[in-house]
Amino acid sequence: MGTLNANPAVPSSGNPSRSRSQGCDGRRHARFTVAEFHRLCDQLPERRLELIDGEVLEVIAKGSRHTAAVHRLARALTPLLDGHRDGGAVPGYELRIEAPLNLGEHQEPEPDLAVVTARADAWLEAHPSAADTLLVIEVADASLTYDLDTKLRLYQQAGIANYWVVDVREPMVFYLLQGPGESALLARLRQPVEALMAELRALG
Repeated sequence: MGTLNANPAVPSSGNPSRSRSQGCDGRRHARFTVAEFHRLCDQLPERRLELIDGEVLEVIAKGSRHTAAVHRLARALTPLLDGHRDGGAVPGYELRIEAPLNLGEHQEPEPDLAVVTARADAWLEAHPSAADTLLVIEVADASLTYDLDTKLRLYQQAGIANYWVVDVREPMVFYLLQGPGESALLARLRQPVEALMAELRALG
C-alpha cells in the first residue's frame, strides 16, 4: 500500500455521538464509523480514503515500482484463481485490487490485493469481510513499517487468515499470517510472488 497521510483527511464534524480515542500526541481524535466514512466518501469522490482504527486516512501517490508490482501480481494471480474455481473447488475465489474490506465498525482498509470468496453478484451490495477473505497482500514501498506494524495488527485482530507483505525496495516477502486451509492454493499463489521478488533482486 502507498504511504498514508498520518493525519485524518478531514477534521471531525463535532458530532457528539461519535466515539473518540486518544492519540499518541495526547490529543483526542474523533473516530468515524464505517457508515459515517461512507457518507464522507460520497462528499469527496475525487479522493481515495481508508478507514483505519476509526481515522480517515488519505492514500498518497504510489511509485512506479509499487504500481508495476501490483499489476504484475494481479496478472499472475488471476489465472490461478480462475483455474481453481473451474476445477470445481467450493468456494471459488476472485482477486480484488485496491478495493475495500469491511473489517469492523471502525475499519475499512483498501489492501493492494485481496483474495476473497467469489459471489454471483461480484460483491455489488457489500464489501467482503474477514470471513470472506482468504489472503491479503500489501505491496510496500515507503509504507513497509506501516504494513508490518499497523496493518498486521489490524488484519490479525480482524481475523484475516493469511497476510503477506511484498517489499519492493529490498525485494522479499514477509509471510506474516498463515492460517489453516487452502494450503495447495496458497502454495500456488506464492510462486508468482517469489518469482517477481527474484526478478527485482536480479535488477538490483
